[in-house]
Amino acid sequence: MKKIKFLIAIVFIPLLLAFNSDGHKTTNKNDLEIVPAKTVAYVKMIVKDVTYRKTSEQTDWDLAKSGSLLSDGGEVKTGSKSLALVHFVDGSGLLRVRENSVLHIYGTKKEKSMDKNTIVDKGLIGFEVKKQAPDEDFKFTTPTVVASIRGTDGFLEYSEDSTFTMYLGSGSVGLYSKSNCDSVDAGNTIVIRSNGQCISRLGTTEDISKNNAANQTTIKKIKIKTNKGEVNIEYYGPGN
Repeated sequence: MKKIKFLIAIVFIPLLLAFNSDGHKTTNKNDLEIVPAKTVAYVKMIVKDVTYRKTSEQTDWDLAKSGSLLSDGGEVKTGSKSLALVHFVDGSGLLRVRENSVLHIYGTKKEKSMDKNTIVDKGLIGFEVKKQAPDEDFKFTTPTVVASIRGTDGFLEYSEDSTFTMYLGSGSVGLYSKSNCDSVDAGNTIVIRSNGQCISRLGTTEDISKNNAANQTTIKKIKIKTNKGEVNIEYYGPGN
């Protein structure tokens, strides 16, 4: 049996590198068996150039890998054509951090729940957030807008010219800003410019396409033939 496992490893590793030359790392299901109490979220999957700071006190950026833990104030940064999947440890939310994005993860644990706040400095984030408990907060914060999430999916983009854009595929979100926009509902898009100008519209074809791209994570499959038959291998790949 050990010889068979060793043979599979020898065959599989070169093939995986050949099929997955973009630098993607897979997740070990045992990565999170022991999670420190202060952990708020973790990086489940990366593609290419992803760095992180585990806490707000850390000054240097480390290379992220599958299973990297984020405490209160932890940060994630993606490079060109890169992607990071960030999961909150309470199972309440999944963030797909697209290329050239920077975000901070905050969490305050209570007895049976946790308040979450993701501060987006720049970039595009695809998100899926489960319905929160009545006494639980889940927020996205940018320099100009705070979005209060109850349970929804969509994308948030904060551009270099300080324009905030959010599209929702489901649910609704409360907004707090200098503009007169106070919410966005499923199927709609909100654009808030740096001067406070607010544009509320039905989601366009372009918005829906961007949402699909922001939230897409493709599962690739390969088959390896062994003397015991075929072994099916599944792994993630970038959706863009």
